[in-house]
Amino acid sequence: MASLDRIRTHGFRRWYERQLIECHAWLVSWFLGVILLVSGLEVAGSGAASRLSGVALLLGGLAVVLYSWKRYHLLLEVAERLGEQAVCPGCQAYAKFKIESSGPAPLPDGGDPVLENHGGGVWLRARCRKCGDEWMLK
Repeated sequence: MASLDRIRTHGFRRWYERQLIECHAWLVSWFLGVILLVSGLEVAGSGAASRLSGVALLLGGLAVVLYSWKRYHLLLEVAERLGEQAVCPGCQAYAKFKIESSGPAPLPDGGDPVLENHGGGVWLRARCRKCGDEWMLK
């Protein structure tokens, strides 16, 4: 719901830009986790004395890799789904809308199970600022 408040106050374009920046920060974290994981493999294989620290690095890197990839994929999927629907069906204006109403899943006309499984099950009723047309973003 924090994302919904940001869309209302700053607009969809800024929200979308910030989502992509945050998403790619998680991708950088994933890459650093891969480096940590490979470093753990290297340290664990070098000798018996450093095996415990190598295993700790390996497990820490694995945790960072898994969590970062999950967050990256989730944020990118939600941003892209809403970005694809941010075009007015009447005048084809991109991201020039005002949120009229919103609510949690389930949607009034049926939900998108993929989005709902990722915690993004919020629907938005948008009104175009150019032509006044209304549509749903799910």
